[in-house]
Amino acid sequence: MKAKKNKMPGHLPSPPLFAKALFSLVAGLVLSVGFPAQAAKIGGLSKAELLSVRPLLERYGTVTLSETDAKGQPRAMTSAIRVAASRELIFKALENPENFYYISTLFKENNVLQSHDNSRAWSWASRHKLFSFTGVNTMALYPPRRVDVHVTKSNIGSGDFRLQMYADGEKHTILVVSGLLDVDSSEWLIRFLVGRSPVMRQAMNVAIGIVMIKGIKTMAERMAAGKPLDPHRTKGKRGAAPTKPLSKADIGALRPVLQRGMVVLTRSVPGGRMDQVTALKKLKAKKGKVLAAVASPQLYPKMLSAISELEIHERDKQKVEFSWNFGLSVFGLGSRNLMTFTPTGVRVQALSGELKDAEWSWQLAEDGADSTILAYHGWADLGRSAPILKTSIKREPYLEHGFMAGSNMVMLSAIRRAVESE
Repeated sequence: MKAKKNKMPGHLPSPPLFAKALFSLVAGLVLSVGFPAQAAKIGGLSKAELLSVRPLLERYGTVTLSETDAKGQPRAMTSAIRVAASRELIFKALENPENFYYISTLFKENNVLQSHDNSRAWSWASRHKLFSFTGVNTMALYPPRRVDVHVTKSNIGSGDFRLQMYADGEKHTILVVSGLLDVDSSEWLIRFLVGRSPVMRQAMNVAIGIVMIKGIKTMAERMAAGKPLDPHRTKGKRGAAPTKPLSKADIGALRPVLQRGMVVLTRSVPGGRMDQVTALKKLKAKKGKVLAAVASPQLYPKMLSAISELEIHERDKQKVEFSWNFGLSVFGLGSRNLMTFTPTGVRVQALSGELKDAEWSWQLAEDGADSTILAYHGWADLGRSAPILKTSIKREPYLEHGFMAGSNMVMLSAIRRAVESE
């Protein structure tokens, strides 16, 4: 399809962790339709960046960028997805806060308080057995290409997110959601659960973006197909094939956004279940040093405190068999694993335990003499691993992708700290 010359704003030319993480991700998701107060934290992608990553939107589903400041604290989250619906239809769906229940079933109470031509104010609530969150949001509308939402009152923090829609041909739209949840402005419980960990704050915001943008896509595509609105459910089953590495072309397409921070890709099987989640980052270390770190499971507990009880059972030049446990305050997840070497890096398969059949793989690509692009691919049947995860994913199916993205980001960040510290 040939690129169209169109300079109109809002148009994209057609293309050439677990327990604390679980609670805080769910808590953060409740804010996913409310957004950060500082314009510097909005984030976003340029048209050049969108054109570069657009092919990955078709092959993976979502491309999400997590940016940090000089101290490693989250600065902005940006997530993009391709939707089979016009931007006018998406805008129409988003201008009514009562539709947000169909974006995420965690929103069961959305009551419009005031409504004007280009603004809305509404209250929301998400009630659970052990905790409840409430707030009041305002929304500014810029038809048909942009929606800004601000949390004016909330017990789980403040935030501002921007939803931008770029026409991609006549029947598709590139939707970009950007912003940041400010954990420091939340009540003490949220701050305690997330802690001071910068990567946990990043992971929570990325999970929010992925769940929200996938929910908007599902809602809009149902409307475009003439189907009644309905809470989304996922189905389908992932095959036994190994996780797939990125091609050189895909890594090249991601280089512009990798200059800005960590990137997360999510891919689903037909029906919406998770197929694979990949976290990537450019590291300031040589490829050999990075490979030595990812291929040394005995060092994992030193890199990441959540990993405990790691035992090496067998080792030779071709493989390492080991057991590990993610020691969490509410529950633990453990497995016996087989690590083998691949042409692009290292592959780990869970042979038994709560994470049985899960798979992770490290992919390394040289990026100059002293830097490496490291990709961490992963899949696990999280709904089968622990009752609390099963319950959460049943209530909000797209949390499956968000949880995996968060855990991959935490592990990738642990490797980064290890290889860049010397």
